[in-house]
Amino acid sequence: MRFRTLVTNSNLLLRVVQSIDKLSKSAMLKLTPTKLHIIVVTDLDSGLQLWSDIAVDALFSEYQIESVHNNEIYLEFNIDNLQRALRSTQSGALGVTLKLTKKQGLPVLSLTIRSQSASGREISLCQDVPVRMLTPQQMSQIREPMVPDGNVHFMMPPLNNVRSIAERMKGMGDRVAVSANREGEMNVRVANDLVDITTYFRGLETLAYDTTQEHTADRETSEFYTAVVDMKHFVKFLQSYHVAPKNIVCCIVEGYAVMFYVYIGSAGYSGAAALNDTACGSLTYFIPVRQGQMGGQPQNPPMRGAFSPISAEQQQQFAYNSYPNQQQPQNAYSQPQPTYPQPQYPQQQQQPFVQPVANQSTPYGMFAQNLQNNQAAQIGMQFAGNAMNAMQENVQQNVERYVSMRQLKHYFDVSNIYVLSKLRALVFPWMQKSWHRYAERDQTGQVVGYKSPREDVNSPDLYIPVMGLVSYVIVIGLIIGRLGVFHPEDLGYTASSALGVIVFEVLLIKMFCYLLNVGSELQFLDIVAFSGYKFVTTILVVLLRPWAPWWITWSAFLYFGFALVFFMIRSLRHALIPESSSVTGVNVHRKRRIHFLFVIAMTQFLYIWILMQYKSSN
Repeated sequence: MRFRTLVTNSNLLLRVVQSIDKLSKSAMLKLTPTKLHIIVVTDLDSGLQLWSDIAVDALFSEYQIESVHNNEIYLEFNIDNLQRALRSTQSGALGVTLKLTKKQGLPVLSLTIRSQSASGREISLCQDVPVRMLTPQQMSQIREPMVPDGNVHFMMPPLNNVRSIAERMKGMGDRVAVSANREGEMNVRVANDLVDITTYFRGLETLAYDTTQEHTADRETSEFYTAVVDMKHFVKFLQSYHVAPKNIVCCIVEGYAVMFYVYIGSAGYSGAAALNDTACGSLTYFIPVRQGQMGGQPQNPPMRGAFSPISAEQQQQFAYNSYPNQQQPQNAYSQPQPTYPQPQYPQQQQQPFVQPVANQSTPYGMFAQNLQNNQAAQIGMQFAGNAMNAMQENVQQNVERYVSMRQLKHYFDVSNIYVLSKLRALVFPWMQKSWHRYAERDQTGQVVGYKSPREDVNSPDLYIPVMGLVSYVIVIGLIIGRLGVFHPEDLGYTASSALGVIVFEVLLIKMFCYLLNVGSELQFLDIVAFSGYKFVTTILVVLLRPWAPWWITWSAFLYFGFALVFFMIRSLRHALIPESSSVTGVNVHRKRRIHFLFVIAMTQFLYIWILMQYKSSN
């Protein structure tokens, strides 16, 4: 078994993987000499399924595949792992190679990325995605659903618009009704006991197929065909906007399923014109109907087909995920569940309803009662809650464009023992034996980062720098207040001056990191953390200055300055001066990095001296 290729369109492959990220944690990959098939089956009987058919030439070149099973390879992979690996190819990669290999006896998809450093030297980065190999017998049990010919085919409106509407609707019900007719009209409806909301789309482009015309010849073109599906499945499908937000065909099979065909055109077509370009392929989403009623009340008007039972003959011929004259296939990843008898519960005697009486002693009692009984008020509160949730998600997405909340939580994950150990290392750094940081590994043994400060005392944090900055501003305010020259504006001036020192140092270090090709070895938040540790030593010197003799103050300045220099050199040494077996090309700047580390450490004297200055009575 052998597989190796050059990835020529990593951007398209990344967008395909991003579109299936919300469907499931894992997916199946079927590699053939001409096609690449990504398959996601959330539930074999009644869940959302994705079947993709992508041409090899649209993604790869120099494609080599060998297998005893008709040159076909089947495997299962974690979607999040592959997505993270493909993101590494988006920053100016010169070439990307994908191959199937074994490491430590485990099969992996190895992604080798070639890039160029600032000095012009070539750097190679290897990303390994663990996979699980599947046998042809396992893959034969996973088959594409068989459904009758569709009632209506039409081009979907832009998915970004539908997605924004569905995100607001999903809090109002667990089912959504998708209706359409052959005049280019589409309705999306959600209902519950209190509210019934329908969104209308007009002027859509309909597609005529011979089978569709024969199947719907006895119905008017203005008559709607409806299917009620699970809301969470419908929202998951809308993630396909990453691939082609406009090249999507919707097919409604009344009483069976809603199918979405996402066409990936290579010529940049949009709309129905993309259907003629089959050079890339397509993604097919199957969402089965969900039987029942919406909102706990009968449909008004009734939605034909979505709730009508299917005859036994139709079930035998076209049932979702059923096959004529064959045994029902089992999921390759789950064992068949036994059927248990439903328990019988005794019927409870219905208690008479008693209208609660508002508490007259509370001025808000009558208002609360009226608010609970007023359906319009409840609907308004529900809309307000949905609006607040949407605004919160929008703010969170905008903030995470610049700073990841997950990373911030990592840097603030501290304990009392860690804080005391870090303060001791800042004041008495030569008493610490080990300065090595511990790596964090996943289940396969691959390094995914470093341990949090709670687990590793040598890990940088942001808790001590933030608390040090606040304490420094308070200490300066107390000192100038004791001198009798305090003004509230002094607190803002002191804080802005301290932040200015931090910003200047961080920008200076980032500039040197760019010139010396220091990339992932030293993260941005690591630089901010190390730069903020100087407030601890500065506070100790500032507290001595007003009361101690000058020689004691300057002796403390020299001692704590050298302590901070020693701390910075030992902490940053492993990041700036890697071992000789590290990434290819970084040892060229080893001597320059040593000089850079020495400059960073010695400038701490200058920063402490600047922070020692404050307004005096003179």
